Amino acid sequence: LRYKLYRYGCGRDARLDDALAITEFLVSLGLAMPEGDEARKKHWAALWRDNPALKAHGAGAALGWVIEAESRIVGFFGNIPQVSYFDGQPVKVSSARAWAVHKDHRDQTPRLCETFFGQKGADVVLISSASAPAGKRCLEFGGSPLPQPGYGAILYWVLDAGGFLRAGLRKKGHGGMAVWVGGILGAVALNAKMRLTGRRPFAPLQDITPITVEEIDNAFDDLWARKLKEYPGRLLAARDADTLKWYFGLSQQSSETRVLCCRRGGRLEGYLVLVREDAPAIGLKRLKVADLFVAGDEADTVNALLAGAYEYGLARRCHVLEVIGLPETLREIAMSHKPYSRPMPAFPFFFKALREDLKSPLAAADGWYVTAYDGDTALL
Repeated sequence: LRYKLYRYGCGRDARLDDALAITEFLVSLGLAMPEGDEARKKHWAALWRDNPALKAHGAGAALGWVIEAESRIVGFFGNIPQVSYFDGQPVKVSSARAWAVHKDHRDQTPRLCETFFGQKGADVVLISSASAPAGKRCLEFGGSPLPQPGYGAILYWVLDAGGFLRAGLRKKGHGGMAVWVGGILGAVALNAKMRLTGRRPFAPLQDITPITVEEIDNAFDDLWARKLKEYPGRLLAARDADTLKWYFGLSQQSSETRVLCCRRGGRLEGYLVLVREDAPAIGLKRLKVADLFVAGDEADTVNALLAGAYEYGLARRCHVLEVIGLPETLREIAMSHKPYSRPMPAFPFFFKALREDLKSPLAAADGWYVTAYDGDTALL
């Protein structure tokens, strides 16, 4: 087979008019994608045409790369142009999205990796949802794990003990009566244990209000401007109103997304974004904290937002509330509410600084402010 090569020796640049062919390829490998041609075109247009970060990246922003064999796409490495800030200055970030190669063409995988990690138009590249094999590839091509070991552990609070335990039993291969009985009996013991040990966030909720993604307004711009001054030596993903609305509007489940706002004295002091990430195969109803952003990292505000998230999950009859990432200060506050913890199957977050002046700062834990909002983690 002849592979179409371009200057980096890796197929060719992806284009917006590849949307349907790329989607067909990804679906053939079992990846979940929007249904229907119009929905699929809209999905890629949102990522690659309507993206606010394209203003910073310019017309030459990399959208991804494809490998073709006999005029068919057999490999794809998607790229999301994003913008972060360091010392108040914009940093061009490229985040991996939907990386896949057909099993008969896996020998071409190194070419895709070489292109992604060696791209010229970005300052930093991220892979925030890497599997174990992808993680090995990241290391092979000069990537490094995020220097925050805690990112590899999921913190969670159980909202519905019976539903949570039934999902766990199904995941282990049980069914029928065993799931039903195990859920009832186990829920009694788990509920008693959680009440005795106080495993849930508690805080006054009078300042907390949930809004939809469409209701994000210029109050978020004001909070963003204040927070940008708090972290001059950290890489901070852009959180202006337009970028937040774009990012959280990408998901097919965006109508379920809620932004919990903490307003005091007529000013937005912080927000927490909740996204649904259910696991229908095992009947798990899951709510995930996709971002947490608070002026001054004030504990009272963080506590109120976490408690609001817990109460919202109860109202929506979800089984579990999960958190990944968070800067050390916010994670310590979350830990004070005694969440359970479980390790991810593989450490998911890798990066490579392509700009020389960012290499040393990003090698340290305090060079980052990372939540599930970074990369494509909250879009899965």
